[in-house]
Formats: sequence, C-alpha cells, structure tokens
Amino acid sequence: MTSLSSSPGGQDDSKHPEVDVTDLGAQGSTSLEAGHTLDSPVDGTASGRPPGRSTLAVQGLLSLCSLRFSSAWGERSSAFAVYLFLVIIFPQTLVPASAFGFCTTASGILFSSWAGGLVDRYKRLVVVRYATGVQKLATSSMYGLLLLLFKMESARRRGSAGLVLAMGAIVVFGCAEKVSSVCLAVSVEREWPSVISDGSSDKLTVMNTWLRRTDLICDLLSPLFVSALAAGVSYPFAAAFLTGMTVFCFALEIFLSGLVLGHFPQLETREIAHDAPDSDAQPTSDIPLAQNDGARRTLLQSFFSALEIFHSAIRIFAKDLIEFSKLPVFFTSLSIASIYLTVLSFDGTMLTYLKNTLNYSDPFLAGQRAACTFAGLLGTVLFPFVLRRIGLVRTGSWSIWFELACLLPVVVSIHLATTLSTPYANKESLFSPSNHVLPPWLAAALFGGMALSRIGLWMFDLAQLQILQESLEAHPRRNRLTSIQFTLQNIFDMAKYALTMGLAKPSQFRWAGLVSVIAVLVGGLLYVFGYARRVRGHIAPHWKWLAKLKII
Repeated sequence: MTSLSSSPGGQDDSKHPEVDVTDLGAQGSTSLEAGHTLDSPVDGTASGRPPGRSTLAVQGLLSLCSLRFSSAWGERSSAFAVYLFLVIIFPQTLVPASAFGFCTTASGILFSSWAGGLVDRYKRLVVVRYATGVQKLATSSMYGLLLLLFKMESARRRGSAGLVLAMGAIVVFGCAEKVSSVCLAVSVEREWPSVISDGSSDKLTVMNTWLRRTDLICDLLSPLFVSALAAGVSYPFAAAFLTGMTVFCFALEIFLSGLVLGHFPQLETREIAHDAPDSDAQPTSDIPLAQNDGARRTLLQSFFSALEIFHSAIRIFAKDLIEFSKLPVFFTSLSIASIYLTVLSFDGTMLTYLKNTLNYSDPFLAGQRAACTFAGLLGTVLFPFVLRRIGLVRTGSWSIWFELACLLPVVVSIHLATTLSTPYANKESLFSPSNHVLPPWLAAALFGGMALSRIGLWMFDLAQLQILQESLEAHPRRNRLTSIQFTLQNIFDMAKYALTMGLAKPSQFRWAGLVSVIAVLVGGLLYVFGYARRVRGHIAPHWKWLAKLKII
C-alpha cells in the first residue's frame, strides 16, 4: 500500500500528482449570484460551503473510479444475466424471473437501512471488504446454480424438488447480493466522496460526476458483454465465464479498496467516530447471545428471538424515517424515489412492449438503448457547467422539469402507437403484419424524447446526490439516513412491478406510461415546493425576467 505522508492534506505532492478540479469542468460549482445566499440548506448543513483548495490526486481518483467500475460491472452483469438465464431456462413462463425481481426488491426495502447502519458503525475499509465478499459469493453462487440448471435437464422438470431448492437458493443469494450492493453504494458512492472532499464542493462535484459516468459506462457495456458471451458461445459458457470473472473481480476490489485508502487517508483518520457504539443502531446488543446455546434453544425461542430483532429493526427504521422526514433534504430523496415509478426506460417491460408489440428489432433497440446511455453521459458532462452558472438547487429544478418536458412527447407517441396498432391486433399475435413500424415522425418523438430525458434525469440525479451528501455531512447517522433513500427507491420500484402486472395487456401500456409521467411531475413538485422553495424562499428562477415577459 502506498505510504501516507504527514502533510496537511494527507498526501505527498511528489508522489501523488494533483489535478485542479476546475480543469474538469467543476470550477465555481457553489458560486451564487449577488444577493442569493439561500442555496445552502436551512437544516444546519453547508450546501454553499467554500471550495477550498480544489485539487484531487489523479491516482486516487482513478483508483476510486476503478473500484466502482469493478463493483458496478459485476452488479450490472448479474442484473442482466440472471434474468436472461431464467427466461432461457423457463421459456414458457415469466414467474421465476418475476419472483426473483420481487423478492430482491423487497430485500432492498427491508434491509437498506440496516446496511446503512453498518457503514455508520464500523470501519470503512472493513465494511467495504466484507460487503464485497458477500456480494461476490452470492453472485458466483447464483451463476453456479444457473449453470447447474443449464446442464441438468432433470433438475428443470416442473415441480421437482431440485428445481424448487435451486430457485429458492437463487432468490436467497439474489437478496444477499442486493443488500450488499446497497451497502457498497452507500459506502463508495455516497460516504467516501463526501469524506474525501473535506469540505470542498468542487471536489465533491468531480467525484460524483466521474462515479456516475462510471455507472453509465457499465450500464451500456455490461449487457452487451453478457449478450456477446451467450450468443457467441453458449449460455452455459456465459454462466461459467461470469463465475470466474466474479472471483477475479473480488480479488481486484480487495486490492483497489486498500489502494484508495492509501491515496485518501481521510477515510482512515476519520474512522474513530465509526467505532463509537450506537445504542439505537444496536438495539439487541444486550441480548446474552452466549446463553442461547444452539443445542438447547427451542423452535419457539428462536421464533420469538427473530421476531424481537425484526421488531427492533422496524422501530429503528421508523425513528430514522421520522427524523429524516423533518429535514428539508428529505423531499429531494422522495422526489428522486418517485421517478423510479416509471416504465419509460429501456428495462424489461418497455423492451418487451417495443419488441413484441411494435416489432422493433433487437439491433435497433440496442442502438436506442445506447443512445439513451450516451445522452446520460452528456448529462454528467453538462452538470458541472450548469452548476457553475445557476447553482446547485436551481440545477436540480431545471433538470427535473427538462426531463418531464422530454417525456411528454414520449407518452403521447405511445398513446398514438397503441391506437395505430389496434387494427392489426388479434388473439394469436399482437400484430398480423410482421413489418409494422411506427411512422418516422412518431418514432422520432418516442425515441428522441426518451434519449433527451436521460440528460435531465442524470443531471437531477447528480444534483440531488450532492445536496444529500452536503446536507447530511455532519449528521452522526448520515449513512443510515442516506440508506432510507434506497428504501424509498425500492418501494417505488416495486410499485412499478405492481403497475405492470395490473396493466399487463399491450394496449394498456400507454396508461402505465401516463402514470410514469405523472410520477415525474410529482417528483418535480416535491423538489420545488418541498425543498427548493424552503431553502431559497421562492420557486421562480428569475422573477424580473418573468415580469419583463409578462408571464407574471
């Protein structure tokens, strides 16, 4: 591990070249217009903190992004591969894939707060390495079980004990992978940049932006990588290869996590507070576990013990939620969580609609998905420049309304597409003419609006993330409160599954799209009236401009 220096910044300039973050497009990210001093939250935190010495070690930033890339690559690959493999193994039904998605999302709702509490209580490096170990063990176990189902036809017989056990184990490992991924996201994506920035909004903007770009690159490339393995060789080979890749990524991430700690000793020097016991976070610590001899415990005692732990976890979560809801920043978390109630993204639901209902080819849809990803990357590039010009809170307002404006032609296009497809529909197939496609102008509105909306989406995501980090920076349980946002996101994500199950017919997809746009509208209203108005004192960006245009 790289030796640590005793310089005030904790880094040896001769060993760690530094880069001025203004060179990366983040200069003056917290600058305010004259007379505007309300961009900082009113909850006692410092959104408008001074930039300070805005430099970052190049190797440190690369190490942090490499760590996140390896972790996100594994997450995105498994998220795509597991569903793909389940659909191939069970071609006649979507029940296994739906059950897997439902259970893993539910685990995110139930245990995200607990995962955030671990980040608050224990040493950062220890938490990341243990979470990495659990994540990789769970992921490789899922791949192994899926490979077994591919190879053993007898195990795939409907109703067989082997199939039930294998699917049950896959779901359990999927839940473990979900919770460990939340723990890693809270640590590496949320807490570590906040600690490394050391009070500099410029540094925080740069790290958040590059970490988001890393996520987007993984979103774009990992499904293509898995598809190439499966189509180029075979599905069993893809499962076996991904198992080996997971083991390699585990070793790589263990090394990279230590490397990041070497470049940013702040992560280690500020761990003293993490060692302090938290009575609220450990409500069952007084239980004399040593007295619970496994050989003598009855089934009833075990049940009541588990019930007590579950009740304590619910009570702690309710307490944290009440405390979090009293802060203005809570409305930003609720706002971005509401956006998860959407089918207007290139996930399984919309891809199925576009492929099976509108008869678009796989290469075309892959190209449109890539266009959306590139648009999201463009949003991360534009974010620092917009932030410099109009400030953090206002950037969030403009970006979410931009997203809503771009999605309006999308939902109109879907409505018209459904209307046009009705004459071709029959009971046997969704369309009689196999070559049916939308008119070019309608397709341009549909796919163009989808791509442009990604710019606003990812700019709003970055703005909300930085607001949350800066608002909770001094909070003793910031990671547990941060994890509540993951819980809210999973709740709205599960609501999306319920929505698509209730509106399962292709002709009803337009109503699911309408609900998605309404969810974005609600998110914008929550952000503007729940947060921006409270910290800025008004909701309009420039009253004088509106007066000149006779809008007000």
